[in-house]
Amino acid sequence: MSDPLTHALDLHAEREGRPPTVLVDMDDVLCRWEDHFVSSRRRLFPHIPVADAGSRESFDLFTGFSEEERAATVTVVDEPGFFAALEPVPGGVEAVGEMVGAGIDVAVCTSPWLSNPTCASDKLRWVQEHLGAELADATVITRDKTRVLGDVLIDDKPQVTGAVRPRWSLLRFTRHYNRLLAGPRIDDWSQWRAGLARVLADRLEGRPRSR
Repeated sequence: MSDPLTHALDLHAEREGRPPTVLVDMDDVLCRWEDHFVSSRRRLFPHIPVADAGSRESFDLFTGFSEEERAATVTVVDEPGFFAALEPVPGGVEAVGEMVGAGIDVAVCTSPWLSNPTCASDKLRWVQEHLGAELADATVITRDKTRVLGDVLIDDKPQVTGAVRPRWSLLRFTRHYNRLLAGPRIDDWSQWRAGLARVLADRLEGRPRSR
C-alpha cells in the first residue's frame, strides 16, 4: 500500500493529467530571514534593543516600533546583499530536492523588499546557489502571490491575500506570529510529506481551501 503522499500524487496525476505545482516561499520558510535580521541589526545598531528571533508577535515587521527603531530596521533590510547572505532553514533545501525527486513541479515564489536595490538579484542568486539553476529559472518574484498559478503554496504569512482568489491552497509554515491560526500547517520541514498529502487530499475531495 502506498503512503499518503504517493497516493495523493497518483490521484492528482490521474485527475489533472499532470503533477501538482507546489510554490515555496523563501523568507523564514527556506531562508532564515529573521535570524539574519536580528544579528544584523544588533551589529549595526547595538544601542537599539531588538527582540530575539522567533519571538515576534506580528508578521508586520514595524508593529510597535518607534521612529528610531523603524529607521534602523529599514537601514538593515535595505543593505545590499542582505538577502543573499541568509542561511537555509534546516531541512528546507533537502525537502525541495525530495519534492523534485518525487516528480512534483516545484517553483520558488517570493515577495521582494522593494527599497533594497539588490533584493531580487540576491534572491535569485540564493536559489541558484542552494537549489540549482533549474529552480532559479522557475523562481517567481511578485508582490501578489494570488496571481501565481499553483496547487499548494507553502508560506509563513498569516493570510496571503491579493487582487484575485488564488487557485492554490495554503500550507502554512509555522512561525511565532502564525502559530494560533487554524488550517493545514507544518512546524518544520520534517513534516512536509504529511502536510502536503493532507492539502492535496483536501483539494481532491473538494474541501474548502485555506489561504
